[in-house]
Amino acid sequence: MNAKLNSINPTVTHRVPTGFLKVAAATSLFAFGAISLAFDHKATEYKPPLATEYIPSTYAVQTIEITSMSTGYAVIQLDDFTVKFPFEYVAHKDNYGVPGSDFTTVEIKELGEIKVFDDKGNPYRDFTDQLDHRNFNNLLVGFIEKNHLVEAV
Repeated sequence: MNAKLNSINPTVTHRVPTGFLKVAAATSLFAFGAISLAFDHKATEYKPPLATEYIPSTYAVQTIEITSMSTGYAVIQLDDFTVKFPFEYVAHKDNYGVPGSDFTTVEIKELGEIKVFDDKGNPYRDFTDQLDHRNFNNLLVGFIEKNHLVEAV
């Protein structure tokens, strides 16, 4: 067991020939260039997800009934649905700052329980949102003021 161990010198035993390094570098540059030329950059352009097209709703007053000095009942056509609800309002005198320009302005305070019916008169779930309610308010105010349904005291 008098074996003498030989030490391994990596610089001598694991030497990489410089020719090999040159060939590997040239090959990798060629492969990278070929891949970059073959790659279609337009195919990876960012395209945002398609959103559903927004179609605005149509609103029309069917009837408005003023039931007291501060309440009323409205029936409004919303697309193919009929919407019925009571509402509360406040009327007061206003003017444009010019003599003789007095008029009554109306402010909708609250919409009551909203009931929705389909085109055949069957009850439907209430799908109205805040934008619909704002449009109901504007529609009611415009109709009441245009037709002089209320007068401020």
